[in-house]
This record gives sequence, structure tokens and C-alpha cells, in this order.
Amino acid sequence: MYSDAGVKHVSLKALGPGMTNVMIVGTIIAKQNPRMVKKAGGPSEDRGVFSFTLRDSPYDFINVSCWGGENFLNGLANKFHIGEVVDIINPKVTLRQAGEQDTRFRPSVTSPFQLTMSENQSRITHHEGDDVPEYLSLLKLPTKPASDFFTLADIHTNGASMHSETVDLLTVVRSVGPVRSISAKDGRRLITREVVVFDQTSNGLTIQLWCIDIVNRADHWRPRETVLFLADMRVEWNMYKRSIMASDGNRTVVTENPDTPQAVALLRYARTAPIQATAILDHLANSLPDPSSIRQVMTVQQLLDRAMDRSQDDAQFTALIYCLINNLNLDGCSRVIVSRCSGCQLPLEDENSCCVNLECPIGSGARTPMVDTSFDLRVTLVDHTGSLENCRLIGSAAERVLNCSLDEFMAMSLDAKTQLKWQLLLQRCAARVMVLRPSSDNPRPLVSLLACSLAEPSQLTSCIPIY
Repeated sequence: MYSDAGVKHVSLKALGPGMTNVMIVGTIIAKQNPRMVKKAGGPSEDRGVFSFTLRDSPYDFINVSCWGGENFLNGLANKFHIGEVVDIINPKVTLRQAGEQDTRFRPSVTSPFQLTMSENQSRITHHEGDDVPEYLSLLKLPTKPASDFFTLADIHTNGASMHSETVDLLTVVRSVGPVRSISAKDGRRLITREVVVFDQTSNGLTIQLWCIDIVNRADHWRPRETVLFLADMRVEWNMYKRSIMASDGNRTVVTENPDTPQAVALLRYARTAPIQATAILDHLANSLPDPSSIRQVMTVQQLLDRAMDRSQDDAQFTALIYCLINNLNLDGCSRVIVSRCSGCQLPLEDENSCCVNLECPIGSGARTPMVDTSFDLRVTLVDHTGSLENCRLIGSAAERVLNCSLDEFMAMSLDAKTQLKWQLLLQRCAARVMVLRPSSDNPRPLVSLLACSLAEPSQLTSCIPIY
């Protein structure tokens, strides 16, 4: 049996091969579920391993393997979790072998050694002492270079060629799904949950969590507020959802709210970023500097065909359509103007309403309430091949198309609004639009009208494509 007599506390940096009677203090930063090895001799011969990764400084982390019977290993796995500070007493210290197969299934570490614990020779306990906060601060440091990661746009663009590869990602939580229990092929019950994350390049990627500790820690993740550095996530094509996903594995290390400049910048972006499909389209439409540069002519049907073409990599595209506007309700009961929270762009009932989105800094009371008011119209564009219904005409684009400001429109009489409507309604127009392709959030393409002007007959005859 082990004995604590003569045990000496050493750091990971001071480890040497064959050292005995040592104690290492560190924070558990990753963990794998226990894995049993069945033997022909029967249950009494069953033996398995429980592995985790320990860190005791910004630069030093090591993999630990605990060997023993099923009850012993399950007891350890249920007692010690990611984010806890522990004492490892009297482990066996050995050199990691270059190219060792086991390293392909465990997190990348900086230590040249590995620690092995056995049921009768070693011990692990929760650490007690004034230095616990110092060890817990290590949870904010990624285990990979903070500036070296894939963007979600990289994953969506190249995901098919990256199938089963592992990547590093810096993301922020968009939504956290419920915990689910499913049956594995071997009869085991597995716990899983899906989390959707986003970054500055994409509004969403679904990640599937399998590590029970990470599944449970996700209970405390908050949309737009929790940044995740995901080291060694596996990229996979999900046949059921027909989309690229990522999932954690035995090599994955999840760093919550990392203390890096890149994470700070992402968090700043995430708090007000458009993440719903309609909000993204509106953001793109308002940020396009010069709609007159759109010159690729399409019919309505050509636009729809391209929008639904899964072989295209671009998430959005623009087009010039020669068409009729046959729906432009400026003087009826349809909504023409919308008030939004300036923090999260959530629509409000009116300009005097408060934001009820508790995930928004304004809605949570962390910032002074402010309201943005703008045009919010829906129009229908029609040509000889079909129609585009519910095209969005919002903000500054609506002011350009209507040739009046929001204040000027609000001051108009009903007759003046009717006259304004008929300047465009049922007229042949050159409409410049932006199209957002379908996604898991929105099964149909979204279209925003960016600019519109009356078209000369000569333009119509020379530019309308024959479809």
C-alpha cells in the first residue's frame, strides 16, 4: 500500500524519469470517461483506465492515467472533475514515447513525461490551501497558441475535405441545447448535448458534446457571453442533418472565457452581433457601400436556382433583376417602421418599450436603454420567370429607394404616402438585391432590396435574360 511518508511536492517542470515519493498539485483541464478492457477470465479480471490532463503553470501540463477495477475508476471519475485542483500522490513518472499510439487519443501536452497511477500504489485528493485561486486561474489559458485557430467560415468552406480531422476553434456560445441520453451500439447509455457557436465569420456551427464533464459545464454557458477556445475538435459531416458539425473527443480541451486579446475582441463583437438570419441579412444590406456596383443580371428563377445550389461556397451573393414591384404597402395596415433595441436589435413594440432580452447588455440593465427606429418594409419582385415574395427593404436602403428620410415619411399625409407608393408600384424597375442562402435556421433564401430605380425600355430589351 502507498504511504505519504517522505512525499515531496514537485512541479511538473521539475519532474524527472523514475522519481518516486512525489506529489504534484494541479488543475484538471481535461478528462476522458473511464474505459474498461474486458478479459476472458471474467468480471473479476476486468481492468480499465481513467485519464485526465493536469496543469500546474501557464506552460506545463501533463496527461495522467489511473489503472484499476471498474468500481475504483468510476468512483474517481464521479469524484474528480474538470476545473478542480487536486493532489497527485506517489504516481509513476515515465517518459512519453515518440509516436506512441496512446498520444493520438489524449490531449497534446507540453511535458515530456506522463504520470501513471494504480489502485494500490497512488492516491488523488482534492487540494486545500491558499494557492487554490492561483491554480484555478490556469483554466483561462488555452493549451494551444491563442492566435492560431480556424474560423467557422474555414470549417463551412473546407469541411468536406477536413472530415475526421481535428481543429482548434475560437468561438462564442449562441445557444445551448438540452442534455440527451442515447443508446450506443454496444448497449451503453451515453449522455450528449448540442451547442451552437458562432464567430465573426459565421453565424453558427453545431458542436456535439460527449464528455460528461463538458456536458455538465455547458449548463453555465451563456449565449453571447461565454467564449470557448476548443482545442482538437473533430470535424464531421452529419448525414442526418446534411451539414458540417464538430464534436469533442479524447484529445479535446475546452477553455472557457480564455484570457487572450482574441477572445476579448470576439466577446465585444458577440454582444451586439447579428446572429439570426434576418439580422445578418439586414447587417450586410446596410453595410454594402455602393449598390450601383452590382451588375450581374439574373432572372428571378436564376436567382432562386443559385440560392438553392449546395455546391456554391458563398453564404450570400448579389444580383441585378429587371422586374415589377407589385407589392409596396406604404399607406395600409402593414408595418412600415420598426423600433429595435440598439444592443441586440430585438424588435420592440414601440420606441417607449424596454428590451426584454436578458442576454443583451441593455435588456439585463447593464447599459442605458437606447432604441433604433428605421424603415422595415416587405415588397414583392416579379418578372417573367417567377416572383420573390417578402423581400426585405430596411433602413438606409429603404430611404434610398423611397427617396425620403424616415422623419420626412413620418411627417407625410396619407395621400402623400399613397403618391409615393405609386411612383414605384407596378413600374418596370432595375432592382439590386442581396441574397442570403438557406441555413439550418432558415430553410428558404432571404432577399433584401438594396436599391431600385425605374428602368428604361432600352435597358429591358438589352439586359433581361431569356430563361
